[in-house]
Amino acid sequence: MKKILMSLFIYLVTVSTILAQPNVLKCKKNCGIFDANDEYTFQARMAQGSDLWGGNVTFIEDDIILSQAHILGFDPHKRESFSCGAEAASKRNTDWSHHKHDMYVVDGKNYPKKKIIIAKVLDISARATGHPPGNDILIAHVDRNCNRCNKDIKITPIPIANNLPALGTKALHIVIPGEDGQLNTGRFYSDHLLNGRIWGGNETSCSRQTIKHDGKLNPPMVFDASGSPVIIKECGRYAVHGLHGNGIDIDGHMYELLQLLQTQKKWIQSEIYRWTGRNEMLDSCSSSGTRSFMTGSNFDVPQNDCSKKEYDNHPGDFPSCNLISQKNAVTVPWD
Repeated sequence: MKKILMSLFIYLVTVSTILAQPNVLKCKKNCGIFDANDEYTFQARMAQGSDLWGGNVTFIEDDIILSQAHILGFDPHKRESFSCGAEAASKRNTDWSHHKHDMYVVDGKNYPKKKIIIAKVLDISARATGHPPGNDILIAHVDRNCNRCNKDIKITPIPIANNLPALGTKALHIVIPGEDGQLNTGRFYSDHLLNGRIWGGNETSCSRQTIKHDGKLNPPMVFDASGSPVIIKECGRYAVHGLHGNGIDIDGHMYELLQLLQTQKKWIQSEIYRWTGRNEMLDSCSSSGTRSFMTGSNFDVPQNDCSKKEYDNHPGDFPSCNLISQKNAVTVPWD
């Protein structure tokens, strides 16, 4: 019964986000603080087709962006769209397969009033392996010097965190909402409290964190925010902890199943090397600002491989991450 209900919940969330948002506590206006001082310029939106539509993306290098795979149509319900890396670029019936010749990134500051192109997408890679704790991660190589690109807009990329934060860590959610006129326009941020259980499957350990959007410890849900990052302070600098975009609606609240990135850095580093030849990536704790994991250096947390195993269980059926204490963690009901 748990498996049946879990599949139903995730199916309803996916469909209702596209057609009619679920009946949960959600933000309707004034959903955060506008980034007036351009502190979070790493946040942008994908832009494809004639009307330049697309989800949130995050610059993690000057020429590398990060998001969730489902923003390009990698459907967690369809096994044929499952991907474990570079094969994503050759999958049929995805937004990349339809728009790869005219897929761009637009600046977030004045979105959607102005859609200023700042990069062209050259190639993609994805770990898209179904419902949580399956992965939903997209990375892409982009060109900031394309013919249509505005080269005057400065983008300061943000690194991916090395370590999992302790339960109760304060965080920020950085988001550029979609074209719903009732929500904020442009790039804004709001407080998050990372008080939920970190969990994962046997092949995807420590890959998800539960966030209950109760309007008290965490803000009401913001929709059309898939791919937007939750960032934390690490060694005094901001770094990406996880991504919004997968969740369950239960009893009038949204439970976000945050996609964590710390266990994915080995794969991301390998794709950066494949695309650019660079063996370093931005790092929040390095004195130089970059760090190489290809020269014998160990990652701070164990790294996950990619498996196309399908999951349809309730989150409570999966083990907690044993790298940090999970005492008093918020859980999905029935957990």
